[in-house]
Parts: sequence; structure tokens; C-alpha cells
Amino acid sequence: MRLGTVLIFLVLLVPSGFYAWKQADMPEFGKLHDDGILFVSAKSIATGQGFRILSLPEHPAQTKYPVLYPLYLSLIWRVNGNFPENLGTARWFSWPLLVLSLTLSWLYWRDEKWSWIVVGILAVSPYMILFGCGLFSEIFFLCWLLAALLAGRREGVSMVLFAGVLAGLAYLTRTAGITLMISMPAYYLWRREWRRALAFAAGMLPFILGWGLWSAAHKFPASTLAYYTDYIKFQFLNVGFDNLAVVLWKNTDELLYSIGSLIVPQVVALLPVKILTQVIAIAMISGIVRLARRGIAVPYALFALVSSAMLVVWHFPPTERFVLPIFPLLAAGLVVELEHLTQMLRAAFRHKDLGQRVVARGFALVVLAIFGGALLLEFFVTFKAMPDQTSADRTRLAETRETYAWIAQHLPLGAGILSNDDPLLYLYTGHPGNYSPLMPRWWYAGDHDKVIAFFKDVAPYCRTRGFDYILATEFDVSRWGGEEDAPAVERAMQDNPQLERLYQ
Repeated sequence: MRLGTVLIFLVLLVPSGFYAWKQADMPEFGKLHDDGILFVSAKSIATGQGFRILSLPEHPAQTKYPVLYPLYLSLIWRVNGNFPENLGTARWFSWPLLVLSLTLSWLYWRDEKWSWIVVGILAVSPYMILFGCGLFSEIFFLCWLLAALLAGRREGVSMVLFAGVLAGLAYLTRTAGITLMISMPAYYLWRREWRRALAFAAGMLPFILGWGLWSAAHKFPASTLAYYTDYIKFQFLNVGFDNLAVVLWKNTDELLYSIGSLIVPQVVALLPVKILTQVIAIAMISGIVRLARRGIAVPYALFALVSSAMLVVWHFPPTERFVLPIFPLLAAGLVVELEHLTQMLRAAFRHKDLGQRVVARGFALVVLAIFGGALLLEFFVTFKAMPDQTSADRTRLAETRETYAWIAQHLPLGAGILSNDDPLLYLYTGHPGNYSPLMPRWWYAGDHDKVIAFFKDVAPYCRTRGFDYILATEFDVSRWGGEEDAPAVERAMQDNPQLERLYQ
């Protein structure tokens, strides 16, 4: 690698490296729940208790999230077994993965003249920085995905077999990697490369079968913990023929919004901004189509197509985090589409009609303003909004830790607690629990009454789980039902005669 290339790469690492260094204590840990569950499962591995969810009273096997990323995180517990001090160690286990994903992205696009532009888009993205520096599996998965795609385009059956193995490791990171088993063989079959299709399948299939057999043998039987232990069961509980059309509509809308938000971060919830963001998403998709027509990155495009189809029928709206594995492709699509637009504008600049030239220059200024503004917005989010949010998270966590200290001191050892942040509750106090089982199908249906009804009648549910206590923070009220339901939910809790306030 040339010195100039190294210097460019080091400069691009400044935003993420600065964030990781300044927020080394990871105050945002646990807010989105998944990272907490992954870290608890990693602790189970590191302490020799198997691959289990220790924060749940039953300690069921972890059959929802595959083992590879928690196995990686278990190294953190082995290096430093003291929580929360080991979160500082965790940050420096995560950031190198982001660096590796940027390196692999450059290797994937290195034959294109705009490869560094794509890497630059990824490197300054607040979403890449936030999730790449946290304990989420998307960036770890992206590394295996890009490695599999790089190996898969090499000549020879043996390299494709190796690509299948890498894809299998990607699947053991996120089961969403199953889409590679569809997209890659389909690509080889389309090219009439039967042996390569079989070789890829042979490399990946053992990982799929192995995880499937292990998780089936250790599956927790009851539906009460389906959210924690069974993707498929929870999918059928929330998506069926009765609401499929609504799920498709809302998820497609959210998918376009999330794709565009990788360029224009969601800072203000205004309809014109959302429309502009979705237009940018469509431009990114159009650029991917142009790439595929040139025969460039076709396997990646097929993976993105199958993955997107899965996301629009899934039981949760596809957020920016869920589309990060296809961000390198989306960024390339945007660059190609802007390249095409630039060629059209250059032709218009030379048009013999003055009006055409004026309109073209005006349109060019609008495009420059949009993407210049988007870049400034990304820097604002990375260097101002995100640090401000982590400061707020740090303050919130300090208050919550006071509550955790009270729980550890006053409640019976091992008493179960209903809590939105059950992994954090367990890691700080040792008390098991689970979150409030609010169903995504209620959100898709806009059924606010069911959300409120749960909290009106929350005591019987707690008894079925053996919980004697409920932990409700000031942030939980809006998280449970959204801002519009918050007053009604809070009132339902306060007016419930079966609940006695022990601590505030």
C-alpha cells in the first residue's frame, strides 16, 4: 500500500477514532437491548456456563443469536471480567472491526476510480461510527460478508469453496446471512457455473446445518420467551396473512427512509426531509442497477436484493442499523448515480439554448447544496450530536446505577424483576428479569389500547413469570408505547391498585 493511500486511510479513521477515544466508557451500552443480550451471552461463554442468556430466570440456551460474535465478545470478559470497567476494553475490541470493514470495502472497490469516495462515505457516517464502536454484530458480519464476496469472485472452485466457508462464518454471526445461500449459488447458476455453485453451497451448508441442529436441540419450548430465543416463532406471532399488507407497506417505507438516512442522518422528523431522504435512497438503488448492468458487484447486488426482501416482511421496521451490511454497495450506487447525473449536467451546460444552461446550473447548485449540507450534517451528528447524546446517556446511567445499587442492597437475592433493560439490570445487580412483552403487531396495527391495557393489568403477567417487582424508569414510559401513549401508560401504572411504590 502506498504512503499516500495510508495517509488518506488514516485521515478517514479520525472521526471514528475520535469518538471511540472520547466515549471510551460506552455510556450508550444497553440502550438498544440487543448489545446487552449479546454481552450477557458472551459472559456465559467466558465463565464456562455454556451459551446461555444468564439475565433470564430460566437461563435458556441462546438460540436466537448465533455463537460467533458472542464468542468474540467473550474475549473481553476473559481479558477483564469486571463489569462495567470492561466496557472500556470492549470499545477497543469493536473499533478495529470498523477499521477492518473499511479496509475490506476499499479492497472490494479498489478497481474502481471512485473507491476512496465510497470508503470516505462509510468512514464519516455517524451510523457506521455508532454501531461500529458499539457491541452490535452488523459490522462484524459485514467483515465476513465482504471477505466472502472477495473470495467468491476469484477464479477456481477451491476459492469458491473457501468463499462458502466465509459465508458460513457470516451466517454464524447473523442468521440473516442465510441470504448468501440463495444469492451466491443463484449468481453462479445464472453464469452456468454449476461446479462453483455447488462448491459455494458445500462450503456454507455445514454451518447452516450445524447451527440449526444445535439450536433445535436446545430450543426453549414456551412461547413466552420467543422474543429472546426464537426468531421464526416470534415472526409468526407478529406477521400473518391478516397484517402482511400493512407490514409490507410500513417496512418498505421505513427501508427507503433508513437507506437514505445513511446519507442524510435522521435529525429532524419533517415530512419534506423524509421525502428528500427517500429520493436519495432511490438514487442509490438506481446506481446499483447501473453497476449490475455493467457486470460490477452483481453478487453483492443479489445479496442486497434478497436481504431487502426479507427485511420488508420482517416483524420489525428496518432501521439504519439493519441496512449497514449493504452500505458499501449503497454508497457505490450513490457515487455511480451522481456520476451519471454529472455527465448529463455537463451536456446541458453546453446546450445551445440559454434557458437550458441556466436550468442545468441551477439544478447543479441544488444538488451540491443537498449533498454539501448532508456532509455538514454528518459531521454535526458525529462531533456534536452524538457526544451530546452520550453525555446525556452518562447522566442517565449515573441515576440508574443509583437505582441498581438500591436494588442490590434491598431486594432478596435472585428476585425476578420486569425491566426494559434486563441485561443491564442483571449485569449491575445479578437480578434476572425480562422486558415487557409488547408485540410488534400492535405497533403495525396502531393498536394503542393493547399497549395501555398491558400496563393496566401488568401484575398477573408478573406473577406468571415469578416476578415480584417492576422497574420503570422515566425513559421507559415513552419506550413502551411511544410519546403519544406515554401519559396513558404512566397513569395506568400509577392508578394500578396491585402496585406499591417501593423506591423512587
